Amino acid sequence: MLPCQFYPAFVAIGSVLTAGQAAAEEFPAVTADFTAKLQYENGFGPDRAKPQSDFLFTDLEGGFSLDLSERLSIESVVLFEMVNDPLTGEDSTFEDHGLFTEELILAYHGGSWSAFTGKFNTAFGTGWDLGAGIWGVDFAEDYEVTEKVGFGGSKTFSGIDAGQHTLYGSLYRADRSVLSESLFNDRGRLRLDGGGTTNTKDPESYTLSLTGENVLAIDGLGYHIAYRSHAHAHGDTDFNTIREDGFVSAVFGTFALDGMDVNAMAEGAFIRNAEGTFEDLSYVTLGGTAYFAESWNIALSATFRTTHLPGGGNANDHRFQATTGYEFKSGVTFDLGYRYSREDSANDHVLGFQMVYTFSL
Repeated sequence: MLPCQFYPAFVAIGSVLTAGQAAAEEFPAVTADFTAKLQYENGFGPDRAKPQSDFLFTDLEGGFSLDLSERLSIESVVLFEMVNDPLTGEDSTFEDHGLFTEELILAYHGGSWSAFTGKFNTAFGTGWDLGAGIWGVDFAEDYEVTEKVGFGGSKTFSGIDAGQHTLYGSLYRADRSVLSESLFNDRGRLRLDGGGTTNTKDPESYTLSLTGENVLAIDGLGYHIAYRSHAHAHGDTDFNTIREDGFVSAVFGTFALDGMDVNAMAEGAFIRNAEGTFEDLSYVTLGGTAYFAESWNIALSATFRTTHLPGGGNANDHRFQATTGYEFKSGVTFDLGYRYSREDSANDHVLGFQMVYTFSL
C-alpha cells in the first residue's frame, strides 16, 4: 500500500468534499469516487474459550460531484453502513445496514477560498480519519461532527514557513430533514423534541479550525487545531441546558525511515459538558503506519478516553491495536489484526480483518 495522500485534500477544504475537476471543458460534468469496505470481527473474553460475538459488516461510501461550472458544484457523500449497533454478545452478519446521505452541499470554490451551504460534516479533529490500522479511529469517532445543516467557508494562505494553512468556519444545527432517515433499515428521523446538542431550531452551533501542511518547510508535516461550541436543545428537561465546548489539536506527518514510508499522528481532544451534561471527556489518539516492500504495511495505535465525572473521579477506557496488511495489484487492500480494549472495567479481545477497495468513475 502506498502512503496515503489525503493531507492536501483535507487541508484545502476542512473535511468538506472538494469539487472534482471536469475531465472535459463542458459543463455540467459529473465525477464520482467510491470506497467499499468489508470487515469481520471475532470478539472473545479473557476468561472464556468461546467467542462472545462475531460481526461481519460492510461500509460503502460514494462521493459525488456535479460541477455546474468551473467553480460552482453540488457535492454529496452517500453511505451504506450499519446504522444500529448490535447488542453486546450478539452475532451480526450484514444486519442493520442502512443507506443515507451524510453530506449534500452547494459549494463555490474561488481559488484560495471556498463557501458552501447544505448538509455537511465539520472540520473538527483528524483522528477519526487518520487513525492507524483497522481500529485506530474508534474513540476519535466519538467527537467527529457529522450531518449538520448550515453554511461555512474556508480560506487557504501561504505562511512565511512556505507551508499552506487553511482557516475554516461553519455555523450549523442538526439535520432534521428526511435526509436524517435511512433506507432499508430506518434509523429514525431526528425531531426537534428529541433533544441533544446542536438540535436547535436555528443554527446556534459553530466550529472554527486551522489546518496546515508542509509546515516549517518540511514536506508532509501538518497540524490541526479546532474549537467547537454546541448549543443544547431549548426546553430539553432531560439534560442541563448548557453549551458543550470542544477543543482538539493534532500533528501528523509522512517521513522516510530505513527504507520505509511512515505515516504518524498524535491528537488530543477535550469535550466540556459533553452532550449538555456536567461530564467532561478527554481523548488521546496515537498511531503510525509503516509501508515497506512496495505492498506491505504494519500499523500500531493506542487510543485513550477519560470520563471526568461531575462528583469527582475518572473513568478510564483504552484500546490498543496492531494490524498488518497487503495491497494487491488490483488495488484491493487486505489487513489482519488484533485489538485489546478495556471499557467500563471490562476486558475485550478482538481478532479481525478488513478488505478495502477504492475506485473512481
